[in-house]
Amino acid sequence: MNQLYQKGITIKSLKSYFAPYFAGMTRPTANKFFLFLLAIISIQGIQSVRFLYTWFLKRIDTSSCLNSYYYLLSEGKISRSLLNQITVRIALSCIPEECSNYPIFLIID
Repeated sequence: MNQLYQKGITIKSLKSYFAPYFAGMTRPTANKFFLFLLAIISIQGIQSVRFLYTWFLKRIDTSSCLNSYYYLLSEGKISRSLLNQITVRIALSCIPEECSNYPIFLIID
């Protein structure tokens, strides 16, 4: 991974914000998944994993190939249901305490 990305305050903040996603992952898997999340945040109009790799990931992570990202996203590597649970937990933590008495509708696209 490019060392400039590891030293930036914004990147460190994002990494700590997304830390719940990395629980139970090995360090290389967590780093690769963080870069994937960073690519999603950075690029609008995402068509595919190949698109993210071509325009962002291969420029930041020069040691990995496109297939390594496909493998990362395979069902056995990262549990989608766990990612959904973590995402809902993070979304609910963003709701202010004074709104706790009101119904909350979560729409996941």
